[in-house]
Amino acid sequence: MKLVVNDQLVSYSDEGAGPVLVILHGWGASLQTFDTIAKRLSGRFRVIRLDLPGFGQSPKPPDSWFIDDYAHFIASFLSKLGVLSVYAIIGHSFGGRITLKAVGKGYIIPQKVVLIGSAGIKPSESAQKLLYKSVAKVGKQIAKLPLFNKLQVKLRRRLYESAGSTDYLEADTMRTIFLHTIAEDLQADAANIKQPCLLIWGENDDATPVADGRILHSAIRDSQFVVVSRAGHFVYTDKPDEVTKIIEDFL
Repeated sequence: MKLVVNDQLVSYSDEGAGPVLVILHGWGASLQTFDTIAKRLSGRFRVIRLDLPGFGQSPKPPDSWFIDDYAHFIASFLSKLGVLSVYAIIGHSFGGRITLKAVGKGYIIPQKVVLIGSAGIKPSESAQKLLYKSVAKVGKQIAKLPLFNKLQVKLRRRLYESAGSTDYLEADTMRTIFLHTIAEDLQADAANIKQPCLLIWGENDDATPVADGRILHSAIRDSQFVVVSRAGHFVYTDKPDEVTKIIEDFL
C-alpha cells in the first residue's frame, strides 16, 4: 500500500487486528525483512510496517534528514493512518535509533518498546575509525583510475571492509543522512524511556555489538536484556521462532 505523508510517498503494510504494533526496519533493509515475525504477530495484533524513506519502495527524503526527522515522520505517518494508540513499537538497528528518539522525545508514546540489535551508541574515535576514514578517501582516488574501472565496486568494497564497514559505501545517495545518523549518540534519549523495554541481541552481532546493548539496557530503567546464541545482527531472521517467542512473551 502507498500513502503520502507530509509530501513524502511511503510504502507500508497494515495487517491483522487488535492492539497496534509498529515495526521499523534497519538501514538498507525494508518492511519485508519482518515478514515471518509480522505474520505470526498479526494473529493477535494490528501490525503496521513501512519502508522508511530512502529504503525499499519509499523514495528518499528531499532533504538530508536527521534521526529526529525520521522520528517525526513516523509520528505523522501514524496520525495519517488514524492510529490513536500504539501498544508497542519494535525497532531493529537504524529502526531502533528512530525508536529511541521517537519514544525518548515523546513523539510516540507506546505502552511497550522492543529494540532488536539497536544502533544508537556512538563509538569512540578509535584507530579503526581513523583507518576507515583514510582508507575510504584513498579508495575513492584509486577507484577513479582507468585500470580499475571494471573492478571499481569490488575494490571499494574491499577497501571499506578492511576498515571494518561497508555501510558508508552502501549508503550511496543516502550518504549524508548516514553521516548524520552515526554522529548522534542516543543514550540520553534512551534514559528518557519509561516504558517497559525488551532488548534482543544476537550473540555474534558485529554491527551493533552486545556491549552496545548492555549500555542501552543500563540506560533504560525498566528494561530486560536477552542475548540469542549463534545469531548475528539480523537475529530475527537467524532465529525467527526464538525471537518471535521472546517478543510474544514480553507483549
